[in-house]
Amino acid sequence: MDEFKLRAGEKLEAFQEAAKAAANGGKNRVQDVASQTTELIHEAFIELWQNELFVESRERVGVWTRDAVQRIKDGAPPLSPVLLYEELVALFKDRMWRRSVALFACGVVLGGSAGLLLGLRASSRVSNGPHARALLAQPDRAVLLVDDAVTPGAGPGEVLVRVQAFSVCARDRAVLRGRAAALRPLITRSQLSIGRGFAGVVLDAGPGVSLELGDEVWGCVSEWSGGAASELLTIRSTRVSKRPQGLAADTAASLPWAGSLALEALDKAPYGLEGWKGKRVAIIGATTGEGLALLQLLSRKGARACTAAPQQHRTTLHDFGSAEFIETDGSRSWAGIEASAVRAGLWDALFCCDAQHTPPAAPQHLAALLKSTAPKRAFIDLRPSVLLTDRLPTPIWLLFCASFYTYRVLRCFLGLGNHTDWLERPRQLSPGLDQLAALVDSGYLTPALDKVYLPQDFEAALAHACSDEAIGTTVIRFP
Repeated sequence: MDEFKLRAGEKLEAFQEAAKAAANGGKNRVQDVASQTTELIHEAFIELWQNELFVESRERVGVWTRDAVQRIKDGAPPLSPVLLYEELVALFKDRMWRRSVALFACGVVLGGSAGLLLGLRASSRVSNGPHARALLAQPDRAVLLVDDAVTPGAGPGEVLVRVQAFSVCARDRAVLRGRAAALRPLITRSQLSIGRGFAGVVLDAGPGVSLELGDEVWGCVSEWSGGAASELLTIRSTRVSKRPQGLAADTAASLPWAGSLALEALDKAPYGLEGWKGKRVAIIGATTGEGLALLQLLSRKGARACTAAPQQHRTTLHDFGSAEFIETDGSRSWAGIEASAVRAGLWDALFCCDAQHTPPAAPQHLAALLKSTAPKRAFIDLRPSVLLTDRLPTPIWLLFCASFYTYRVLRCFLGLGNHTDWLERPRQLSPGLDQLAALVDSGYLTPALDKVYLPQDFEAALAHACSDEAIGTTVIRFP
């Protein structure tokens, strides 16, 4: 037994000696490689520093410096553009091709932009905050209800909102199918979610925010800014406002997105907000949230509204202010609508909402629908157009990314902030939401709440919101 222990000890000592030798050898090799690399870099720097072009450049820089000092002493500007141009021409004459200069400039621009892009992405705020329930989209377009979604705290100009309810619509289906997929990563690092309009309570407010804890608010989240389907939502204070008093959370959540789209459509229309008295107006797809908001506003402004929708919604649309009704069939064509216009009379304006029964394309013969005296902008399409960023090929998209981040940096340098409010629709920012609340308080507008679902029933809620059975806005409420 003692002999076995002795042999084992000898082998262990031999193993330790071999390990020490290997470690020392590895350390020596690393030191040799580092030494050789340092020598190569030093030699390359010396060779570059002693290059004829660099020697001449250093001499000219010295001359420029002395000349600038003398000009300052004489009370003249320190740099003469004419002198600088002449010196650059003399420096690069017969030493560098124009093509080389162009390639160098392109390399500087592209390399600098790429570095700026990577730096901004790396410095973006990492989510670190409380956990909450949220509906998050997966790579296969499925939406899962998670209980541990991380929400960042409220920073400067931001509020943390406890979302009580949020709305879903056909725009959410488009987002899940890839709408704004190229633009969204440039704006937010949060995971893709759904929900466009929301209502909730302020839990925290960052510096520079006028809202206070406990304020009941509502707001909108655009397709490229994420989604509102999170029990805790951090959002810029410029995108929320106090909601009308007396409205329940699910009722309030049904209006911000739909109402802002309706007001935006009236802004685009040739008659503005007040010039609708006596006008004949048609609303195609009036069963959507924005369609019902338009119907109420136009009827209260004195317009004679005609709505096109499935037959089962005729009574409800009449209660909201529809004076005429056109029954739509499953063909989703403009032929029936044009025939109704010929029988009942042409319209002064035509609104087209994003409903299931709405014809997929714009009408080819507006003369068969609109009066000859109608302005050119009398056809207002509320359906979302294709985003340019979703069609860009990869090389152009990379250039767009660099330009986008460069623009944001320039805005920071000019003191305009690092936010992206300039990308949002004005009606979905605080002033537009305040005007929407004023219309509700004055009785001009009533939220059109359709059905209320729980988060785990999201698929049924979205299917209903995108069907012909829906009339108004579908809402999901956190229990």
